[in-house]
Amino acid sequence: MLESMTGYGRGEHTTEHFRASAEIRSVNFRFCEISLKIPSQLHTFEQPLKEQVQKSVKRGKISLAVELEHHTTDEAPVHIRQDVLMRRIKTLEKIREAAGIADPVRLEHLLIFEELFEVTEDDAELLKEQQEAVENAVMQAVEQLLEMRRREGRMLQTDLEERLERLAGYCVEVSSGEKERIQDARTRMTERLDQLLDDNRVDESRIEQEIAILADRLDISEELVRMDAHISYFSECLKENELQGKKLNFILQEMHREVNTIGSKANSSGISRTVVGMKEIIENIREQIQNIA
Repeated sequence: MLESMTGYGRGEHTTEHFRASAEIRSVNFRFCEISLKIPSQLHTFEQPLKEQVQKSVKRGKISLAVELEHHTTDEAPVHIRQDVLMRRIKTLEKIREAAGIADPVRLEHLLIFEELFEVTEDDAELLKEQQEAVENAVMQAVEQLLEMRRREGRMLQTDLEERLERLAGYCVEVSSGEKERIQDARTRMTERLDQLLDDNRVDESRIEQEIAILADRLDISEELVRMDAHISYFSECLKENELQGKKLNFILQEMHREVNTIGSKANSSGISRTVVGMKEIIENIREQIQNIA
């Protein structure tokens, strides 16, 4: 089944001392690119978090934002980062003076800055608990993201299958009149040559040979057979479990090449109109598969 590259997910996990929340978004991209927005105290988790996401998401531009709150208690050895605390106090003082606020900076103004608090390497149990909270929140967010991508993928698949049916219908329409078109072309060429070459010295076998060559150049049966094969293969790929975006794009390029050849060889106004419709469907499919993982 197909999977879209666009989606959104959110997750949250609470432990005894921490509450972690994660939001993840994905949009179209040729490869898998992950950007993280995490609190400074989680910098050591950056690479593990990227690897965690990459295990489930293979393509797309991914944005992951993680927030972490501390539920401090008397027993929780969460440390205050003195250097950050002083910088935030100075910043708030400047803001207060610039805004002409008479009230002093109070404790509640400082508690909004999560980066004031950190768990040190010495607090092994808390570090483990912190990691558990973050990883579980991210896992929930990724699961929601994947479910949304799969749901959109199912809608994409339905749309693509309908377009393939229309494309196959056009091929049948062109094929149904192929023998008659070739015979009409042979007749017109014969009549035209009879008018231009009203001379008994002309080798009739040579004329017939030239007509056969011209008729063969107008023959689009091989292109129609290949189009049918491409449509069947495209349909099969839509039902496979592995990610299919790149493969489908390649098949579509082959379809476009065959349709161009049909248009150039057909020499028929009716087929030319049909070819325009086929190209429109192929272009619509091309737009749709850009969002397939």
